[in-house]
Amino acid sequence: MWIRFNLSCDGTTQKRLHKIFRQEIKDWENRKMIIGAVLTYHFGNPTRDPETLYLCLDVPAVQTPRERNLQLSDEIISQIPSEIMDKIIQICSQKQVRLAIMDYEFDIATACERAIMTGQKYYNDAPTEEVLRFASIGTKIALNLLDDIENRKITFINDMELADVVLSRLKKELGDNYVWLREAFHFVCNPMLLNDYYLWNLAVS
Repeated sequence: MWIRFNLSCDGTTQKRLHKIFRQEIKDWENRKMIIGAVLTYHFGNPTRDPETLYLCLDVPAVQTPRERNLQLSDEIISQIPSEIMDKIIQICSQKQVRLAIMDYEFDIATACERAIMTGQKYYNDAPTEEVLRFASIGTKIALNLLDDIENRKITFINDMELADVVLSRLKKELGDNYVWLREAFHFVCNPMLLNDYYLWNLAVS
């Protein structure tokens, strides 16, 4: 089940937490406790409220409830592996971060339905399962790139080269003609604090 941990804090704290949870995600994946992750910033410049880092995890040990609600019940939360919950609670306590635990998949599905009813577009009409797919793949590419950059395994001469690498990695994972490449591109850029509008235009120019 996809679970979203809302970590409410300012942008500076989000950046610190982002680096911490990048490492935790790798550990949890290696230990088979999660099978996918989405890690996205939500803060403004200047500051705006609410500001929240989204840590979204696909946790196979948690059973999807029959009745879905945005806020997860204590019964569902109790199914999350203690290694994950204890670490998140510990970090939130140390950094004085407010924590809320949500049903990520239900939130996306509800947003999709609301967009259809109001004649709007939510991630270009992508169904819930595709939003989860391209969001997690985009995040995986972003975290791998950040590791490669920090370990100096890869460098970029200019923004055009960076944009080309992001798009080529997405196409490798999703296919050249994947309908929601543009939306997936956002989920690579957000964790890297890149301007996805600018880079996308470079990539497709």
